[in-house]
Amino acid sequence: MNLPNTLRLNEYGFYEVIDKPSPAELSDYYARRYYQEGLTTYQPSYPPEELEHIEGKLRLRRWVLEQLRPETADAAPKSFLDIGCGEGWALAHFHRQGWDVLGLDYSSFSVERFQPELRAYLRTGDIVEQMAQLIADGRTFDVLWLDNVLEHVPDPAALLQQCRALVAPGGTLVVEVPNDFSALQNYLLEQGYIDRPFWVVLPDHLAYFNQTGLRNVAQATGWRVAKTLADQPIDLNLLNPATNYVMNRAAGPGAHRARLEQDNLLLRTAPLPAVAAYYEAMAGVGLGRNIVAFLQPV
Repeated sequence: MNLPNTLRLNEYGFYEVIDKPSPAELSDYYARRYYQEGLTTYQPSYPPEELEHIEGKLRLRRWVLEQLRPETADAAPKSFLDIGCGEGWALAHFHRQGWDVLGLDYSSFSVERFQPELRAYLRTGDIVEQMAQLIADGRTFDVLWLDNVLEHVPDPAALLQQCRALVAPGGTLVVEVPNDFSALQNYLLEQGYIDRPFWVVLPDHLAYFNQTGLRNVAQATGWRVAKTLADQPIDLNLLNPATNYVMNRAAGPGAHRARLEQDNLLLRTAPLPAVAAYYEAMAGVGLGRNIVAFLQPV
């Protein structure tokens, strides 16, 4: 595999960008441009099937969190910190469950669009600085949430160390990252099904995790992997010329709709324990476009 010369394999076993933006450049990009200029995959509005998909995944992950919660935990409202909360879907979901919630983001743009009633639960500004202030204030949280954030930061290990300082005893950090440089993706490149590592997207993604790299950096920063789920393996479409959305962009919307429909059907009709087992098994064989790791402090 020809690796882009902008990347290197680091000591944890995941690829990272060699020349990274400065904190000031990163802050400006996410505070002023990322949402406002449409540089993200986030949309101005979402159809019902997308909203069902978002809510179904949140419901599944909350169920997993409840299974990991210590039996000795009291029944008081649980605390939730969403780091890089984006549009605020998770913030809203856990708020509806009666949790004490707090979101951090560079910008209030998307929360104000989709969850304006939760603006009071959002702190804006440099995320690293915001987390440092929470640590200085002695704050801890039962659940920390890093949904498609870790791949965007210059120093994932430092961010995980900050999270370690913010997790309450018996708490959990939920990390979702793209499943990059996976065995399937490498096979697709080697066999010529795709002509480039399409998952390398600069300047958005600065780190590229597979399960090994994510586990290694988690363990090095004081976490153990309690459970790992995958999600729908949309990349399997690339084995079929009729649905290969990398070589034929027109196939992309159909592949995405099928992905939503599969997940929605499972979450609508199957018991959550079975759905969780299904996606845990998928993670076990390295499939899934994304990895969802439930980390607990060592």
